[in-house]
Amino acid sequence: MQEIGKVVKTDGKRAIVKVDKKDECSKCGMCLFPKNATSIEFSVDNTLGATEGDTVLFESDSDGKLLGAILVFLIPLLIIGGSALIAYLVIKNELWTLFLSVIGIAVWFVILSFIDKRLTTSKSFSRKIISIEKKTENVAE
Repeated sequence: MQEIGKVVKTDGKRAIVKVDKKDECSKCGMCLFPKNATSIEFSVDNTLGATEGDTVLFESDSDGKLLGAILVFLIPLLIIGGSALIAYLVIKNELWTLFLSVIGIAVWFVILSFIDKRLTTSKSFSRKIISIEKKTENVAE
């Protein structure tokens, strides 16, 4: 996914880029815009040396979306199905089946929080500036 935004802050090799909400954003959900927000800020790799006020084109790797969907949706479904099947076959009590499924999901989301911390530093989940569309001219007084 590629997006154009304005650099609002730089910090070494990272930049904070502000993106205004478009009509398409309400259908996609990729950026996780809050309901009443008109813009959102992203932390991106600033390998091109963009400065505050520059308009930049940045991208996020699409492979990250698939991995994210698997981690957040598919694995919990497998945990629920697997724990429900095992509990029902072994214990044969619906209440315990529900209990073990909920415990399995809770444990998975704790594990997922640790995975998330590692993935945010990986290349497949990072965003990077690929071009500076409009350079801000700094006027010295």
